[in-house]
Amino acid sequence: MRKYVVEEVFVTEGVPEYTFVKPPNYNEVLVDMRRPGKPVIIEGQSGSGKTCTARKILEQIRDRTDYVYLSARSDPDIEKIVRISTENPQGTFVIDDFHRLSPQTQERLANIAKLAAEQGEQTLLPKLVLIGINHVGASLIQMVPDIAKRCGVHRILPGTKETIQSMIKSGCELLNLETIDVETIYAESKGDYWLSQQLCQALCTTNNILETTDERRSVVMNIDALRPTVVDKLNAAYYTCVKEFCRGKRFRPSNDPYYRLLQAISTQDSSIIDLNVLADSNEEARGSINNIKERRLSVLLDTKPVCAQHFFYNSDTKYFAIEDPALFYFLKHLDWIRLRADCGFKKESTNTEYDFALSFAGENRELAAGHS
Repeated sequence: MRKYVVEEVFVTEGVPEYTFVKPPNYNEVLVDMRRPGKPVIIEGQSGSGKTCTARKILEQIRDRTDYVYLSARSDPDIEKIVRISTENPQGTFVIDDFHRLSPQTQERLANIAKLAAEQGEQTLLPKLVLIGINHVGASLIQMVPDIAKRCGVHRILPGTKETIQSMIKSGCELLNLETIDVETIYAESKGDYWLSQQLCQALCTTNNILETTDERRSVVMNIDALRPTVVDKLNAAYYTCVKEFCRGKRFRPSNDPYYRLLQAISTQDSSIIDLNVLADSNEEARGSINNIKERRLSVLLDTKPVCAQHFFYNSDTKYFAIEDPALFYFLKHLDWIRLRADCGFKKESTNTEYDFALSFAGENRELAAGHS
């Protein structure tokens, strides 16, 4: 019997070879990707399986479709992507991490996709498959309805309980394990493919299962003991950006509204929050939220790119979003006392709606002047 190592079964980097499961709308994405000339947009939150789904489909259709795969995370690829946006070469181009491109390049590629959608299957423009994270309430590319009908726009859906069960069952068979507690894994991951893989891998390592076992083994599930292991793995990816967010644009040890906001969000069930509602329902953080929601929060994200990569805020609607489910999971199980100390905040701070306020009656003007 061949032995498999745990990291090739439950995969946290790259495309799973043995435990990949198709999202519910896999076939719809495949049909649009293999249709000549039709622009395709694949959008969704980080960790939702966009890239894995696209790569699996490309493997499936490679006998009939030649394509070039490019990523905006790669500097050499970015140069090629820019040339595509300006020279319109023929061919099929899969452009991953579209949201990381400059606004100018995004706009040029969007215009190519729109024009190709108008021209239909006979277009001489390149066929584009654009993959990226969209912001709350907005499509990756804005299109008029008529064009949108001729362009395949797909949001990769989270896994169902049955989908995650299939993934776990496949992995357990390869490692010769009794089935892992699907209910607990699904409740913890909310159907996120990457997080489900991460939880299963961590569960195996904490049970000292590193490869296929010689004898059938059961796995002890203790989710309270498992969480710190997963959070520790996520620490390298997210702790710096969370700390930068909490410290604000201009750090002061006594001023912590961003820290209080993020801590309040971590207690919510959803990672998409109406800050007006959150302020009304959270007396402890109300002053902090009201202090930054009109302008200061947007300024922070504009001036700190490391924060803007992970957090999104619409100052008009007052909706704040964490689109990466792994980051939201990290925040929900973060050691906030330790973070507070690392940020350099005072142990106790006054939570007010203003940085300072001064009120006095006319007859006390001299007294006020002496304390200003």
